[in-house]
Amino acid sequence: MYITSIEYAALTGNDAAEATDNRITMASTLLDNRIGNYPINALGYKLTIADLHVIQSRAVKLWVSQLVSYLYDNDDETPASDNVTLGRFSVSKQSSQLMPRSMGYADTLLVNSGLIKRGVRLSKGYFKESDSSYYG
Repeated sequence: MYITSIEYAALTGNDAAEATDNRITMASTLLDNRIGNYPINALGYKLTIADLHVIQSRAVKLWVSQLVSYLYDNDDETPASDNVTLGRFSVSKQSSQLMPRSMGYADTLLVNSGLIKRGVRLSKGYFKESDSSYYG
């Protein structure tokens, strides 16, 4: 888990009792899904807080805290969506945002921290500029 209930209370100003182990685990797992392809560490998560730069650590803790608050306010229901993403291109079929509006600031900090991997990796082949084609 990326935060404790005490850290949750300090970051949000809400009661620490809202940050149950289940909510923190759920929010931490959703953060792992948000950040992309990282190896899983010995604790079962993708990031180790102690190894992160202070800006990244704060972004992770704020993001998880905001999602725990959202889960508390919405009876532990996560937002759902049909979504396809390739790099920075995304197509969604949904009536509301996958990311709750209350998490906008926290998500912006997470994106700006550099933890979210958005790139498309090419493993073989080459790009020919003359005809704008990729050959694999």
